[in-house]
Amino acid sequence: MTVRETLDFSGRCLGVGTRYQLLTELSRKEREAGIKPDPEIDAFMKSIAISGQETSLVTDYVLKIRRGVSGGQRKRLTTG
Repeated sequence: MTVRETLDFSGRCLGVGTRYQLLTELSRKEREAGIKPDPEIDAFMKSIAISGQETSLVTDYVLKIRRGVSGGQRKRLTTG
């Protein structure tokens, strides 16, 4: 999963209360329109210093093959 997908998945697992259906519909429309989803995730990524790594793969298998996020960035992502 990419950093963006991991943060998005985490947010969805935590639930967003009654806004979940609204946000799901909004995310679908953003993807269809080609809009970059959720600027709050972008702000969060900047605050935990993983900006610029949003398309890096996080899985350990791929990290051995390609350069992905660093160990510290992976820990901050997991905390997020």
